[in-house]
Amino acid sequence: MKASTVQELIIAAILAFLAALWPLVVDIYWLGIGVDVMMYVALATSWVLFSGPTHYISLATAAFFGIGGFLVGSGMSDYEASFWSMAALSACVGAVLAALIGLATLRLSGVYFVIFTLGLAEMIRNLVSWIQNNFLGSRGLYVFTDFTDKHLYWMLLGVAVAV
Repeated sequence: MKASTVQELIIAAILAFLAALWPLVVDIYWLGIGVDVMMYVALATSWVLFSGPTHYISLATAAFFGIGGFLVGSGMSDYEASFWSMAALSACVGAVLAALIGLATLRLSGVYFVIFTLGLAEMIRNLVSWIQNNFLGSRGLYVFTDFTDKHLYWMLLGVAVAV
């Protein structure tokens, strides 16, 4: 391993350690900002994992993120399933959905791929809204858990570090 790579890993580890201390030193407002930042860091990391090596601009990562959130929320509120089981299920469903869509769309290139992934994200958003309106009787989900903002921050930080 090159010396520059080792240096980058050490700097990343120090930054991750300092980021883990964030909830311990800030008030609730800044913790909320931190949760939002960690959510977008996790989402951006997933985008980079695909778009970096392939050089494709995919706008569908938000759709997979949304499907996962919808599955976790609906499973916890409607079926009283545990957060951890629903998180594992949503990861599996997201991976299968991404693989199926990838098999169908990776033949596209350039602007056609970008337009398709944008349309896919909008289609999934509209599909979820339609399901909620027609079958669940409401729009949006209220999920009550024992997790605090600190727990959410550390979970999102863990996802970002693991990736």
